[in-house]
Amino acid sequence: MVDFVWRKTRAVCLSPFATLCERKWALVLFLTCLVICEVFSPVRGQAQSFSDLGLFYFTGSHRPIQNQSGLFRELMTGSGVGDGIKAGPVQLHPFLGVAEVYTDNVFRRDTNTKSDFLTTIAPGIQAFMPFGGGKHSVLLDYRAAKFLYAKFSENNALAQDAVGHVSLNYPGGLAIDLQGGHLEGFDPRGSEVDTQQRDITKWNMNRFLGQVEFTGQKAGIRLRTNFDDLNYTNNGQAAPRDRHRAGANLAVFVRVTPSTRALLGVRIVNNDYNTNKQQNSFGYGAYTGFSLSPTRQLSGEFNVGYQVLNFDHAPIDEDSARGQALLAKGLSLGSEQRTFFYMQGNLNWNPTSRFSLRLQPFSRINQSAVQGTSTYKRIGANVNVKQAFTDRFAFRGNFYYANDNFNTNRTDNRFRLRIGPEYRTVKWLGFRLDYIFEKRSSNIANFDFNSNTIMLSIQGIL
Repeated sequence: MVDFVWRKTRAVCLSPFATLCERKWALVLFLTCLVICEVFSPVRGQAQSFSDLGLFYFTGSHRPIQNQSGLFRELMTGSGVGDGIKAGPVQLHPFLGVAEVYTDNVFRRDTNTKSDFLTTIAPGIQAFMPFGGGKHSVLLDYRAAKFLYAKFSENNALAQDAVGHVSLNYPGGLAIDLQGGHLEGFDPRGSEVDTQQRDITKWNMNRFLGQVEFTGQKAGIRLRTNFDDLNYTNNGQAAPRDRHRAGANLAVFVRVTPSTRALLGVRIVNNDYNTNKQQNSFGYGAYTGFSLSPTRQLSGEFNVGYQVLNFDHAPIDEDSARGQALLAKGLSLGSEQRTFFYMQGNLNWNPTSRFSLRLQPFSRINQSAVQGTSTYKRIGANVNVKQAFTDRFAFRGNFYYANDNFNTNRTDNRFRLRIGPEYRTVKWLGFRLDYIFEKRSSNIANFDFNSNTIMLSIQGIL
């Protein structure tokens, strides 16, 4: 039954009669409807924004939805979200998004580029139940995204994300968060680990996150733990890339001012590969930084430090018999110890009720196990800006830059610019029109590409 519905949806959305001309007329009709809504049905009250579920990026990148701390799933509330449906003590928020996308470089290549249309259909539902007088809560969240391409069906994919989050807040400043879930996704075209094959590389992951934090009058302590079980399902990527990843992060806070805390922390991470044992590694590091109270115009957290990544096995000479055997199986030869400057930040500036800016700098070591690589060092920043002009209308911009330095002497510089307006007809229903430019400049020629994309999306959250 599900397959029948998707086939019918695809037949409607991707019919040969849906020509480029018809799509242009549909856009004109859509804009006309927005003008009529603005004139005859104005919104009153505080400016609301269109909620971005993170499912409409044309690359098909599907990640767990994160809050400002980048960890735990939260209740959908506030801007761009309806009042939900009450079922006893449980609050339900069903939602649905649809996006129509055109891109001039569907495979993210430098030569022989191909254009295509993409339709994205993204349903989901969230259930929230508070208990203990509202101090504690349980949240269940499921969302999916079906990606349907008009010409190149090998890019079609279904991504799914199911998460459960338990939040416990006790008197005296003790808070406990536990979250677990299952994610089915894939490596987007043009990503740093894209294997450049005709079929998108797909994977699934079981994940657990935990945090215990105690906040006192003058000091506090926070322990975070995580465990990921990552498995690849096609393109022969299971052997080189399937792995378990476990990590812990301990930080101590000291209050400097009523709204500022200084921190000092240590972090460890262990990677255990199922088959590619030369990639097994243990990393550790220390960092310092600060956090700002969310009640201020400037809020967030910023960490800087140093990290070390040690491999469990010494690297193998590729000319040796064992090295040749590993390469024949698509496995890694290993790597030397890697060290790098660590940075992680999430800073938010809201000087007025209508303007917001979020800055997320980062610097870290990642493991790759694709195209003969073992690790890559990444440094860059992600910037999001929003300016609301009326209670209905706003303009958003996003700029992303990353420098990826692989252990095989491959160096990539990645840029992404996404800008466009958003419009809300009623509190729970919004539209977005985006222009997206992406570029990767690499010292390895076949990794260069640039692409231009137009995306029109509609999203409703009851």
